[in-house]
Amino acid sequence: MEENKNILKQWVLSAINNRSSKELKEIFETIPNIDIAEAVADVDDPKQLLYIFRVVGSEYSAEFFAELSSEQQEIVINAFSDKELMELISDSYADDIVDTIEEMPANIVTRVLKACPKDLRGDVNRLLNYKDNTAGSIMTTEYIEMKDSVTVKEAIETIRIKGKDAETVYTIFVRDNKRTLVGTVELSDLIFSKEDQVLSEIMDKDFVSCNVNDDQEDVAKKFKRYDLTAMAVVNSENKIVGIITIDDIVDIMEQEVSEDIAHMAAITDMEEPYLKTPILKLVLKCAPWIIALMILQIFSTMILSKFEGVIGQFAILAVFTPLIMDAGGNSGGQTTTMIVRSLSLDEFSGKDYGKVVLKELRVASIIGAIIAVFAFGWLMFEMSVGIVNTDSILHLVNKNGGNYNAYMALVASLVAGTLFVTMIISRLVGVSLPFLAKLVKLDPAVMCGPLTTTTVDIISLITYFLLWTQIIGPIMGIGI
Repeated sequence: MEENKNILKQWVLSAINNRSSKELKEIFETIPNIDIAEAVADVDDPKQLLYIFRVVGSEYSAEFFAELSSEQQEIVINAFSDKELMELISDSYADDIVDTIEEMPANIVTRVLKACPKDLRGDVNRLLNYKDNTAGSIMTTEYIEMKDSVTVKEAIETIRIKGKDAETVYTIFVRDNKRTLVGTVELSDLIFSKEDQVLSEIMDKDFVSCNVNDDQEDVAKKFKRYDLTAMAVVNSENKIVGIITIDDIVDIMEQEVSEDIAHMAAITDMEEPYLKTPILKLVLKCAPWIIALMILQIFSTMILSKFEGVIGQFAILAVFTPLIMDAGGNSGGQTTTMIVRSLSLDEFSGKDYGKVVLKELRVASIIGAIIAVFAFGWLMFEMSVGIVNTDSILHLVNKNGGNYNAYMALVASLVAGTLFVTMIISRLVGVSLPFLAKLVKLDPAVMCGPLTTTTVDIISLITYFLLWTQIIGPIMGIGI
């Protein structure tokens, strides 16, 4: 893949440097715009970028511009004459223009808006005023709508005239005399219907739409649930104000996944590709979370400090502390990841918390039993062959008497018992934190990863030392 990208880059640059307009046009006719944009992603010479736009036809330039990085887009806008900018903008969709100028300096925004035709400028300004990450902010206003009294023949003729400027021609949105959305018609339905039929006779009345203020993630779920390629966006009066198409949803899904991954790893959202993100920005995204989790770990420090004397009496206890903490964190992380995924896919809601807890309790009990049995046997092996230093057990045998193998079995039982309890508690915590996040209107992904691990670490340590001080220690004759 990377090799192909480099080959394409050299091909494009060769055509530019040799001023071969024919070769450059051939590239755009045979290679998708997104692939070309990625190949020239590190090209920042205004002359080279401008040559591309001045050679390729308008049918390619607007889409190619939309695929460039924001830095390259700014370079192109600054280098364009007002006339060239106006031509480029005229061939662009309103939602693409909004995506371009949202993060740009005010002078660039002003220049782009000035270059927009009056109607397009109005659409762009409306989109800019919608709240981020809502249906209104991602919709496009380039769509085909028709009255329900229009005939099939008239509709097909309208598509021929207006279709090239629309985001999609495969779904037609039907309104009544009051501009209220009343249905949708697929292009295939038009083709196979009689010419004199009116749209109200063939339209789908059970269409799916969304409100301009709906969250973009909820919109994406509707696309998946109803297998849509386009959806109408309506206002509070059920009047269509724009549409969202499947290509927008693909971008949203990528964005939401990136956010969830960042939250699961305790990183603030990444707005830019990793290689283009400044080092200081990466530091600021990671460091605050690490500091916050370190502060939360103060409870683990307090527990270890509280039982410092216990560890001093029987040093082997410290050897197994990392094992218990890691096992608990891993188990809780597994559960949280599964629950977050299910919540994001709407497989269950907050009302199902009890059912999920009961099921996870059964799962945790079985896993805990398996882990406990394995841990007991494995730890006995480690202590028997000398992988784990057992000097503290020998010291206790020499001091108080007792059976060396029995004491090893008690230590292994302590760890195995702690792991059994930890498996159950960690999985219950892993279930509860995402549900809690959902309840207080937070992204459940925030509760994944480090936060779950840190919480389970604290509980695991308490369990470990309580079992020792209350049960195993007294049996072995160690005064607590």
